[in-house]
Amino acid sequence: MRSKKTLGFLIKVLIVLLALFFLYKQLISKGDVISTDLNKIRVNIKENFLTILLVVLMMFVNWFLEALKWRTLIYKIEKISLNQSIKAVFAGITVSSFTPNRVGEYAGRVFCIQKADKVQAVLITVIGSMAQLITTIIFGLLGFLLLPNLMPDFKILLSDFVFSYPLMVFVVILLIVLLITLFLNASVFSVILSKFKFLNKYSKYNEIFSFYNYFDLLETLLYSIARYFVFTTQFFILLHVFDVNVSYIDFLILTTTMLFVISIIPTIAIAEISTRSSVALFLFTLVSNNVTGILSATFVMWFINLVLPALIGIGVILTLNFFRNK
Repeated sequence: MRSKKTLGFLIKVLIVLLALFFLYKQLISKGDVISTDLNKIRVNIKENFLTILLVVLMMFVNWFLEALKWRTLIYKIEKISLNQSIKAVFAGITVSSFTPNRVGEYAGRVFCIQKADKVQAVLITVIGSMAQLITTIIFGLLGFLLLPNLMPDFKILLSDFVFSYPLMVFVVILLIVLLITLFLNASVFSVILSKFKFLNKYSKYNEIFSFYNYFDLLETLLYSIARYFVFTTQFFILLHVFDVNVSYIDFLILTTTMLFVISIIPTIAIAEISTRSSVALFLFTLVSNNVTGILSATFVMWFINLVLPALIGIGVILTLNFFRNK
């Protein structure tokens, strides 16, 4: 018992130190974002304190929706409270902060599972992540279709090929329909996997997809869409706080494209700021020459939505019991 407690304590210390180290390295290096004009960021935040506070509150709404989504999914294998789900989400953010492509998020969350099979919990968490990724891809593809309107050279290039744009529209719509159909009928995957005899010994994991019917998965997808609109609205507000004047339509086209591009680039969550700022700068300079404003809004968005939750998650990690009591 004592050895387990010691090991659990060491795991907590390791996670906290790694999270703090990656946070510190990213913030101390400052990168292109903070070094553009740190004083301007401070002034804008001070002058728009209530607006920034609103964006911070929206961060809690964003992760609250994620907690509701995860609780709905995990309820199939363990009855957990909303409070437990919220803790699991923040713990996941902390662990994901120093792991590639946020894979640590799965481990961080299942630490909060007390009775259910942890591998099943990981697979269920993947289902929730897939819903968010599909949402990002769908809106990103729609944004990509409209992007030529903001890129004259690209539009001219497309006009040289008579069938190129109509074909692109057809392929995108077909892909969106396919993604939604596959996700809402995920139970089919359990049926398919059961056909492979060598997977029979993993049947309790293969059957995970059969736990959820069409309406369960639709609810999961709607939670993901709600989250998407919360954090895109945050970014729209921050752009205007930092004097990047862009119409809402142009903003939607550029942001949906940006989030789509970011989602397919391998990175570490805390180090995403470099990727985010590069992609945001490339896209938003199509409609604004306020480079400092674009980078500042991107940095503050990243800090509020990832750094603050990671710090909150550290407190959660310290309260966890990594080994179940027999």
